[in-house]
Amino acid sequence: MRFDLDTSRGVQPLYMQLANALDAYITEEKLAPGTQLPSEPTLAAENNLSRSTILKAFELLIDRGLVSRRRGKGTFVRSRPMERRLPELTSFSEHIHSLGLRPGSILLDYAEFAPGSSLRPGSPFPDDVGIVVIERLRTVGASPVGLQRLIVPDYIAHRIGLNERIAARPDFSFYGGLCDAGIRLAEGEEALRAINATPEESEHLGVDHGTALIEVERLSHDPSGQPIEQVRARYLGTQYLYRITLTNQSNGGSHESDPRTTHRSGGGYTPCTDSLLDGDI
Repeated sequence: MRFDLDTSRGVQPLYMQLANALDAYITEEKLAPGTQLPSEPTLAAENNLSRSTILKAFELLIDRGLVSRRRGKGTFVRSRPMERRLPELTSFSEHIHSLGLRPGSILLDYAEFAPGSSLRPGSPFPDDVGIVVIERLRTVGASPVGLQRLIVPDYIAHRIGLNERIAARPDFSFYGGLCDAGIRLAEGEEALRAINATPEESEHLGVDHGTALIEVERLSHDPSGQPIEQVRARYLGTQYLYRITLTNQSNGGSHESDPRTTHRSGGGYTPCTDSLLDGDI
């Protein structure tokens, strides 16, 4: 892949020219997400550039969100960020389908805990109710984008026919199962925070230890107020974008000065040292 770069003095740095050329090539050729770009040595040799110049160009493309690097594999065209508007009570599969992309999953663990079991992880469900815990690697196309732990009461799992074989299907959708069983979700509470990937999470996601992740924790209820699911997901920060619409409910007044219209949720410092894949929720 050869590009015409200007080596004259005083022009844009070569790494920036190369990044812009690659950017245009990806756009003009409409390269699909997951397409692998030429390796650093190949680009360096074909364009008579140093490897450090190639690395800086790739870093610029990574900053722009156009490509991602997979350890030991190379540099790949990235899918556009998965923009999600709040409030929106939809599943991962529904959301990704709405973007015209293909969701998928790889089952990492499936466990059933009897009522009162001392081994069960923490959850919002009473101790006298059994629970089912499912851990999955969530994908878009063939690319891993996040890790998800789903906890549901056993009576819900039984009602939708959930078992390990079903959970292992790449196209398994919990919300799809709820819909088929006539179970409706009415509302959910969702909290977001930024964390860094643990070594185990990094290995599953194919990124460096400490890579930025967005943690999303949700508790959803049916119309009667009964909790139906607890989800904790950790998505690659470069792959997930939340968009929130803000409205001023005080009709021009100040939320800070008018306690009748002030509502605040979340906030504060929350240390996080636990991994999604081990320990209690």
